[in-house]
Amino acid sequence: MSETVFIKNIAQLKTPGPDLHDPVITLSNAGILIENGRISWVGPMEKAPVPGSAAELDATGQTVTPGLIDCHTHLVFAGDRSDEFISRTQGATYEEIAAAGGGIRTTVLKTRSASSTDLLRSARHRIRRWIQQGVTTLEIKTGYGLESESEYRLLRIIDQLKNESPIDISPTFMGAHDIPPDIDRTVWINQIIQDLIPAIAMENLAEAVDVFCEKGVYTIGESDRILAAARKAGLAIKVHADELTPIGGASLAARYQAWSADHLLCVTDQGIRDLSSSGTVAVLLPGTAFYLKKPFAPLSKLTAAGIPVALATDFNPGSCPMESLSMVMTLAALYMGMSADDCLKAVTTNAARALGRHHVTGCLLPGYRADLVIWNAPDWNHLIYHPSVNHTAAVMAQGRWIFSTGEPIECPFH
Repeated sequence: MSETVFIKNIAQLKTPGPDLHDPVITLSNAGILIENGRISWVGPMEKAPVPGSAAELDATGQTVTPGLIDCHTHLVFAGDRSDEFISRTQGATYEEIAAAGGGIRTTVLKTRSASSTDLLRSARHRIRRWIQQGVTTLEIKTGYGLESESEYRLLRIIDQLKNESPIDISPTFMGAHDIPPDIDRTVWINQIIQDLIPAIAMENLAEAVDVFCEKGVYTIGESDRILAAARKAGLAIKVHADELTPIGGASLAARYQAWSADHLLCVTDQGIRDLSSSGTVAVLLPGTAFYLKKPFAPLSKLTAAGIPVALATDFNPGSCPMESLSMVMTLAALYMGMSADDCLKAVTTNAARALGRHHVTGCLLPGYRADLVIWNAPDWNHLIYHPSVNHTAAVMAQGRWIFSTGEPIECPFH
């Protein structure tokens, strides 16, 4: 049960505003009052209300921000692909490895062979590490089953994680992650459209459907059919768009007013124009560009067009085994020119928008869910400047403390 908490003497409190183009608010010597799992007041200490019976916490010398949101992960899988990483260091490309039967299909075979107990255990350990780094909302995709029962099993595992986790988990069905190694392409697409999507929507096992719209994976036409089925079933839409080749995935996402178009390393000017009027969030994944040694997404073009931009890890065992949003922000700042304030928006309110949660979380303002982090840092810039250190002091999700570096807090993932 959430308690009434007053966090006082905060050296720096930073939060995005509630609207898309609001500037980031920065307060010094600030306080924040949490009641019934929600923020009831935030402001300078000299104007703080009398906290009454609230539990007080002194944050002198520390920074407070909204809880971080990782809006694109592939977190449930078995095994690793370290051998492929070494191959890439010797000159092999991601595409060459996939064409030779490796890549996503390697993880599919390992995941199918793993027990549900092992998959659940490894996912819990990963989620615990996200919590320890200040994440309070997390998207998890399927896509390493690529067979009806295997995809269902992954959805049920994600559903169990969602029900037992102290953080908010957003499940995404991504049966269209690759072409199955052992099922006819047309048969599998029809199964996704006719059987899986309607049943998943009926059982409320996913919030959204994602598709890897890419040369050698799912064509624009095939992706369109899958997304049309998702729309008909009442599910939200996300698209792996224009990652390796510019085939029009961004324009397809825009046409569906998708929650997000993700990757966008090869997005065209037309794709940017289409996204600019769609309300779709551009989810950029600089860790993937870094690992694949690809050019980074064109941030300046996207922001100039007024497109909201989020950042995420794209955590997966192949193209981006990166678990740190701090490192992602550092890459975005160094190689894409993203400002520290825009990094904050990209991992809070814009990431919430990419999961349909921007009216609930991502801001430290009255009425929003009390998802927040206290950082052992004098200001927000330190998280981007010094990403190799975990600066987390304490994490609150939905008004409950779920992690602290001081004393243990009861949590099924601690």
